[in-house]
Amino acid sequence: MNREILVVNSVTVDYPGVRALDAVSLAFRTGEIHAIVGENGAGKSTMMKVLSGVIRPTSGTIMLKGMQRQFTRPSDAIRAGIAMVHQELHLVGTLNVAENVLLGREPTRFLGVAVDHQRQHVVAGALLRQLGSDFDLSTLACDLSIAQQQFVEIAKCLASDARVLIFDEPTAVLGEVEANRLFTVMKRLRDEGRCVIFISHHLDEVISIADRITVLRDGKVVQVFSRNTSGIVQSEDGSIADEGRLAHAMVGHELSSIYPEKVYPTCTSSAIELVNFGAKKKSHGISFSVAAGEILGIAGLVGSGRTETAEALVGIRPCEGVLRVEGREIRFSNPRAAMRSGVAYVSEDRKNRGLHVTLSSICNMMLPSLDKVSRFGGIMIDSHTEQRMTKKWIDAFQIRCARPMQAISSLSGGNQQKFALARWLEARPKVLIIDEPTRGVDVGARGEIYRIITQLAREGLACIVISSELPEVIGIAHRVIVMREGTIAGEISSERLVLKDCQERIVRIASGLSEESVESK
Repeated sequence: MNREILVVNSVTVDYPGVRALDAVSLAFRTGEIHAIVGENGAGKSTMMKVLSGVIRPTSGTIMLKGMQRQFTRPSDAIRAGIAMVHQELHLVGTLNVAENVLLGREPTRFLGVAVDHQRQHVVAGALLRQLGSDFDLSTLACDLSIAQQQFVEIAKCLASDARVLIFDEPTAVLGEVEANRLFTVMKRLRDEGRCVIFISHHLDEVISIADRITVLRDGKVVQVFSRNTSGIVQSEDGSIADEGRLAHAMVGHELSSIYPEKVYPTCTSSAIELVNFGAKKKSHGISFSVAAGEILGIAGLVGSGRTETAEALVGIRPCEGVLRVEGREIRFSNPRAAMRSGVAYVSEDRKNRGLHVTLSSICNMMLPSLDKVSRFGGIMIDSHTEQRMTKKWIDAFQIRCARPMQAISSLSGGNQQKFALARWLEARPKVLIIDEPTRGVDVGARGEIYRIITQLAREGLACIVISSELPEVIGIAHRVIVMREGTIAGEISSERLVLKDCQERIVRIASGLSEESVESK
């Protein structure tokens, strides 16, 4: 029988101007996957930071294995048997994969005087193989893709041999195949008798894998669902959990379809065109064009070259081939040069490339648009205009931001993501490239982001949306190209996007499989 291993009683966390958790009481059991869901700012990540020793609660108690505990730092929680995969990546970029996986737990030799690097590689390799990942352990963390970095973070968590494992949005940067591999590992950990706590905005994932689901709203527990002996997830009143019911519990009201009606562009002139383009050593032979007012989706498995191609396009990586913007052949040396030509890129790497986390929300909002608030040749900044423009986007995206002058790191991950997108929309580019636009964003805010992107396209903006979530690219894009092994493997036209087999078709193309089985259905 499952027993309670971790219990929180009336935990409250107050930040300046906001109560993140309001007397929350929860119990977590061994041999169970317990999911926590809620809108951005509902208190999910705050609760996990309390459990993992990152922050101390204002009031309330934590009981671990029947004993009251107080963690003053993450190392206290790790020693007690609680490990966490954070929503934001925390690898040391100058260390290699093996060193990061066993950081702080290095195997030694010569009576502890030296690190046993051979043993380090063996142990780290075994942990990564459990996750179905097999990449060079000598690679520096800074040279890994975001998805690879996520697997290293998960391997670090497994290396702790903790009895309570917390996964905060672990699938946000993973494709469907990689996410399923992780779920297999999570089920194995549960079956070993460990307690797995899972936070996700993907409600379909939560329903498929969780044994219990707790819904938070405005820092309080509003509903709990449990899986019965028949395998059905339901609430105490017997109502069965589906995505709609969970979403209703999260936001407090019914949600209509999150995808706006598609309006196809009438303009045929190309806003941006790639001819045999590629990121050197990462992608090649990429040819497509996007018309003004069109939304092009780019799908593909992790490692297919989607992000690398986008980074090469705006000058982050060296490129090859031809790039034309509004018919003019051009090559950008850096993102600033791209922005001057009307091409903006919203990175999937929110922490390192999307935002300056030590600066305020206002500063982050206005950095790409400083010319709008600069006065007297840049000598001074019009702070009143800064605040007004920032408030406009806070209201439009319903960002929970009590004090915009505080560092943006004080916001939840989802609210940071909204700022990462809004700051480029304020710059009003001609071409907008968005890499994983709704990473870490709740279901309600996703609909708002989709609506804004669609509206921008209707106003003539050419949009390129890169996403690992197939319903997202299918729901918002006018057509979708599929990448595999650094090049375009296929394209899904607007006519095919409405077919029931569309998602399966994309998966097969991305995996290098034949479409014949789809055609025969």
